[in-house]
Amino acid sequence: MQAPTIPGNVDSAGAPPERPGRSLVEAELASSVAWLIRLRWAAGVSVIVATWLVEAVFRLDAAARPLYAIGGAILVYNLAFYLLERRLAGTKSPAADYQRLAMWQVGLDWLAMILLIHFTGGIESPVILFFIFHIVIASIFFSPRAALAFAVLAIALVSGIALLEYIGLLPHEPIEGYLEIPLYRNGLYLAAVLFFFASTGLISAYLGSSIQERLRKREAEIVSLTESLQQATTRLQALNDSARIVGSTLDVPQVLNRLVRTSAEAMGVRACSIRLLDTSGHRLEPVAVYGLSQAYLEKGPVDPVSNPLAREVLSGKTVNVADAAASPLLQYPGEASQEGIRSMLSAPLIGKDGAFGILRAYAIEPDRFTPEDEAFLAAIAAQGSIAIENAMAYQAIEQLDATKSQFIRMVTHELRSPVSVTKSLLKTLTNGYVGKVTDAQQDILNRANRRIDFLQKLVDDLLDLATGKVEGKLKDVREPVDLAAILNRVADRFEVSAREHGLQLDYKSAQEGAFIILATEEGLDRVFDNLISNAVKYTRPGGSIWVAVQREDNEAWVTVKDTGIGIPQEAMQHMFEEFYRAPNAKELEFEGTGLGLTIVKDLITRFGGRIAIESEQDAGTTVTLTLPLIATDTRPIPPAEQAA
Repeated sequence: MQAPTIPGNVDSAGAPPERPGRSLVEAELASSVAWLIRLRWAAGVSVIVATWLVEAVFRLDAAARPLYAIGGAILVYNLAFYLLERRLAGTKSPAADYQRLAMWQVGLDWLAMILLIHFTGGIESPVILFFIFHIVIASIFFSPRAALAFAVLAIALVSGIALLEYIGLLPHEPIEGYLEIPLYRNGLYLAAVLFFFASTGLISAYLGSSIQERLRKREAEIVSLTESLQQATTRLQALNDSARIVGSTLDVPQVLNRLVRTSAEAMGVRACSIRLLDTSGHRLEPVAVYGLSQAYLEKGPVDPVSNPLAREVLSGKTVNVADAAASPLLQYPGEASQEGIRSMLSAPLIGKDGAFGILRAYAIEPDRFTPEDEAFLAAIAAQGSIAIENAMAYQAIEQLDATKSQFIRMVTHELRSPVSVTKSLLKTLTNGYVGKVTDAQQDILNRANRRIDFLQKLVDDLLDLATGKVEGKLKDVREPVDLAAILNRVADRFEVSAREHGLQLDYKSAQEGAFIILATEEGLDRVFDNLISNAVKYTRPGGSIWVAVQREDNEAWVTVKDTGIGIPQEAMQHMFEEFYRAPNAKELEFEGTGLGLTIVKDLITRFGGRIAIESEQDAGTTVTLTLPLIATDTRPIPPAEQAA
């Protein structure tokens, strides 16, 4: 398999950018911090409202000033937390910043909670039960170990206040009228409350942190599954694109460049390349590259025999190099290190006759490729092999066809001169310029003239066909052409011939200047000459031929219709094949090249038009040409622009 020469096929783009946005875990942490701030507004207001209710409604005597101060302080520091959270959200800060913000919130909340407990009766305070909420909140934000540590801290704080009040080192601040008997000096009560508070706090911390830990694990699993699903979707799309490439184009450079780009993006790696064996089979040439520098590509020749990695891959194996710098398989490990390549994955491109190239992915991380990557790259290589072989086979066919057309063109050029000379000599003999010709000799000369005329027609048709194929993609300069003028001229040319054959040629002269198309006068003349001459040739005496042109939107429609012998149904599919003639046409007219309609279709296609044939045997044929109209001031289009 030959590596095609493809200029400009190296794309030195870098690795694809990292995935933007926060993970689900980070987003949940940020959301929880904002949620806690919203709760704290209600907590601060509740402290103030509850203090007012104790004094104004229940007529109890409490330390109102400290309690109002605590409620106000909660609102003030919550405002600071709110502003800080907004700033973090605006700058898309990392999870660590939100974790620190949560720590500060919990710390200040617990300080406020201890003060509330102290100023509402210490161990006698009904507020003490609210500490359980804070333990649960800590379990939501922090790891199980940290949550248990916070629970122990809460127990220590409450126990410390209770013991300090019990021994008299801290003044007792009861709510007068709430309890008739002071319980804070009752040791049994004190021990029981602290025991159950401690037990409830630890159990709450354990349950809350355990549930939260399980939720975090499930969330991590969901994140992992989501990423895996995204990766699988991306790779499935890449496989689909690869399959689409197989059927969508036969352009070799386009096939190869799309394959390497698709593979690199789907795998999320730094680069990808395709190397194909050259005609000698002794070198692997880079024909499509994405993400590698020119310096790395020019590091040196890659010999499939002496290069251990190439030899392994071309034997049909998918080879995963985990550490490029230390692998004995690499021929150029130093250059790979300079390029930043740490690992490689290579898959063979295998055709009908064996391996003919290598598809390779490059990563900047060591041990980057997994068994799933190996299977994916092998699948891409299998798809790519089909696309490359199809494209290169089509390229080879095009080259052979061009060579054949060039040969025909050369031969027909060489034939034209002797045919013309022979025609001239026969004409000299027929006209008696070299002596009187007998009737028998005249008959022979007439038959020879007919045969040489047919040979001249064949040479002309072959040359027209070969010229179209060699010039291929409209390298002739097209210009605005008056279709009506050419059609008028060709129709006039066949009026005498039609009468001689006993035919009625019905053609109304079209308005010149009303049908301007982009073409060549010689090409259009050849088209109309072929179509009208066929109608005259294959219509029996007494028949009719109609030629018409009309405008449909921005197109000119030319119709050539006859009441001739028609075309058999089984022959319709072969009408544009080279040298094909319908059986009934051969019976009526023995001589014919079978190239007329082939040339017509080639010219009409090159002029951007379409051709359609409708026919019924013994009932006639209708040929319709459709050509795009242009503005009358359109300039000639040079070959370079037409090819584009």
